This record gives sequence, structure tokens and C-alpha cells, in this order.
Amino acid sequence: MKQIIFFLVLISLVLSGCGEKKVELVPVGEMNQYTDPGYGFKINYPKEWKNLGTTGKAVFAKSQEVVDKFLDPRAGIEGEQVTVEVIPYAGKTPDAVIQSLKDDLKQQNAEMQPDQMLTIGGKPSVMLQYRIQATTKTSIYGHQVFVQGDTAIYKLDFEGYGTQHGMHANVNDTMLKSFEPPVVVAKKPDVWNPASNLSVYDAKYFTMKYPDNMEFVDVKKGNNDFAMEMRADRRDCSIHIDVFGAKNLTVDKVWDQNKGRYHAKGTGTTTLDGNKTYWVDYSPMANINSRAYFVVKNDKVVRVTVNWFAPQKDIYFKVFEQSVNSLKLK
Repeated sequence: MKQIIFFLVLISLVLSGCGEKKVELVPVGEMNQYTDPGYGFKINYPKEWKNLGTTGKAVFAKSQEVVDKFLDPRAGIEGEQVTVEVIPYAGKTPDAVIQSLKDDLKQQNAEMQPDQMLTIGGKPSVMLQYRIQATTKTSIYGHQVFVQGDTAIYKLDFEGYGTQHGMHANVNDTMLKSFEPPVVVAKKPDVWNPASNLSVYDAKYFTMKYPDNMEFVDVKKGNNDFAMEMRADRRDCSIHIDVFGAKNLTVDKVWDQNKGRYHAKGTGTTTLDGNKTYWVDYSPMANINSRAYFVVKNDKVVRVTVNWFAPQKDIYFKVFEQSVNSLKLK
């Protein structure tokens, strides 16, 4: 890692006016650890920074204003940003995925240095340093590290405006050294069994316990405020949760507005975290059964949908129902 720090410190000295005013390195203070809820990678980041990203793409910075600056040079404030993004292989080789990421930088007219080979988290990795002219007077300096995981490339992007990148050399180096790709799980058995160990999914609107051998998948939230999905060993055996505005309606009114969308096989009421909840059973396709729950808290509708393979209801439904019953609304 010494060559990284040397390069970044050199940048900071040059940008400060050929040594007229030495740029001081930002000290490495107390760190928090982030564990991605969907992919399982881990990385430490400064305690005073925030994670402003999503599952599979963590974005660490001191504030949203810093992130805004990278989205639009005319907005926000200058600072350092660190992004960790999961890029699944999707049938491509690691080299092909890495080349496509390099091509993305080229499209931004980035000036790039030659590749450097590293080992990060026990995995072979490639690092490249770059500069992007953000405005006529300001450049973005950065380096990207591509860590070759078992099922995906983990792209770590460290970037800052002007002297910010050089100033954060030690912070970036510490974060990079802390990165841990996920551990590959053993081959799944023919019949799915929920893990005895439960993890807690902590979202803005709720927390929920789930067997930690369930897998997260990316879903689009559309016009909703939030959406997530986790699956067992089948695509049709899942828990899907989306959150949208209640518009000052009670759960009774929300249910009246939504119940007509389902070809109900049965309906009823229960409670989730002490709140009145409506549920509806239906079958979206042959051999697949589903149950949707509607509950309202703080003017937000939390809709939980569980899906299972009908011939194996005894394997899936009870486990999914336990997760739903563990829901704590915020």
C-alpha cells in the first residue's frame, strides 16, 4: 500500500502550489464497520462519515453535500468519497468485467495510470489511478481497486476534488486494508433448510429477523419509498417488502383501496408489532401461493409479500411467517 500513499501525497503537494503550502494528511480516527446486508462484504469507514448508498453499492462520505458534488460539479461541497460496488460476473470473465469498468472511466475522459497488481482480502486485485477534469479549474483525483471475488468483482472507488484525495491518503489506505469479500457458502442441499442463525435486516422503516442463508436480490422500488427482497433456494420462494405513503389513511382505508387488486383465496386480520394488519392469500401462478400483509405506521404503508412453492409449503411458509412476525416498525 505504500506506493498508493506516496502517489496521493505527491498529488496533494503539487496541487498546493509546488510546496508553498503543505497539505496536511487527514488523520485516521475511530472507524465503524459496514457489512453489506445483501452481499456480505465488509469495510471500515470513518466514524464521522455516513453510508449514503444502497445494498450492493455502499457510498461513504462526510455528508450528502459531498456526494452531490460528484454528481454535479456545480452543486455540493468538495470532499472525499469512497464507493464499494458489487459487479456480478454474469457469465463474463473477471478480466472482461474489469475491462468494461476501465471503459466506463475512459468515457468520462479520465487520464489513467498503468495497472498495479495487489492482493486485497486474500483476493487478486487490480488498482488504477486516474484524473478527471471536472471543471475548467478543478480536477477529481482517484484510484479504483477491482477485487476479484468468487461470483463478482468488488469495485472500490476512492475519489476526491483537488487536494482532498491526497489529504485522505491514510484514510483511504486504512479503508482498503479493512475490506473483506464475503465468504462463499457451501453447496446447497437438495432440500432447503433455514439456517439456525438469524440475522437482523435493519432498514429505515423496519427491522426484521431472517435465516442468514436467505439471499438478497436487487429489486426496483419504482414509485415506492423503499423495496427489498430476499429468497430461499428458489426464485418463487421469497419475502418481498415495499413501503409507500399512506396519505393520512388508516390501515382500514388502505386495505379497502388495495384489496380489489387480489384474487383472494382468503383474507383476515392479525397484528404486526402491535399494529392492526390485514392479510390476503392468493395464487399468482400455478403451484405458487402468496400472502400479502398490509400495516400502517407513521403514515407509511408497509406491505409484506411472502411467496412459496405450494407443494412444499411445510418447508417455506412457517419460516417466512416467523420472519414476518419478527417485524418491528419504526
